[in-house]
Amino acid sequence: MYIANFPNVGFVGHEFDDKDLYSIRLEIDKIQNSFESSEKVNHTFTSTVKREYKLTSSLKQLESLVLPLSNLYQQEFNYEVNGTPYLENAWVNFQEAGEFFAPHTHAGEFSFALYIKVPFSIEDELKYLSTNDKSVTTATGFVFYYTDALGEIKPCYQPVDKSWENKILFFPGKMLHSVQPFFTSKEYRITVSGNIRYKND
Repeated sequence: MYIANFPNVGFVGHEFDDKDLYSIRLEIDKIQNSFESSEKVNHTFTSTVKREYKLTSSLKQLESLVLPLSNLYQQEFNYEVNGTPYLENAWVNFQEAGEFFAPHTHAGEFSFALYIKVPFSIEDELKYLSTNDKSVTTATGFVFYYTDALGEIKPCYQPVDKSWENKILFFPGKMLHSVQPFFTSKEYRITVSGNIRYKND
C-alpha cells in the first residue's frame, strides 16, 4: 500500500522588519492625513471598502520587497512565468469594521496582501461572534479558495489579527480569495495590495 497526493500550488508568506516598510508607512501616513487630496482606487465591484488609495512614492521600495517572492514562488511550486517581473501598481486599503472583500481575483501574474496595521485579536473576534447557542471556530481573516482533485471548492483560512503586522501573503493573481470583515475595533485595518506583471526581455 502507498499514499500519493496530487501536486498543487499554494501561497508564500514572509515577515518584513520595520526598516523594510519605513517609506511605505510614511506614504500611508501621508495619505491617511489627507484623504481628500489622495488618488482613490475603485474596487467597488468586489469590495465594500470605501477608502482605497494609490501608492506612488514608495512603489520602488515595495517592488524591491515583493519581486524576490515571485522568484521564490516559482522555485517552490515549479510555477513558470517567462519574462522580467515588475510591480505594475499598488494601493493601500483602509478597511473599517463590517467592510469586506468578496471572492475575487487580480489582474497580475502575482499579487499580495501586506499587513500594515491590524487593530484586533482573533480571540476578541471569536468572542464577539459567539453566542450561547452558536460555536464559532473562524472569525475575520483572509481566505483562499481552490478546487481539489474531486472537483470540490475548498477554503484555506488564514486567521489574520494583530500578530500579522509586517507580514505578507504572496500568491498567483488568478487565485480566488476573499477578506472577511472584523467587528471589534473602530480603527482601520490597513493593508497594501498590488499586481506583479512580467515583460518580455
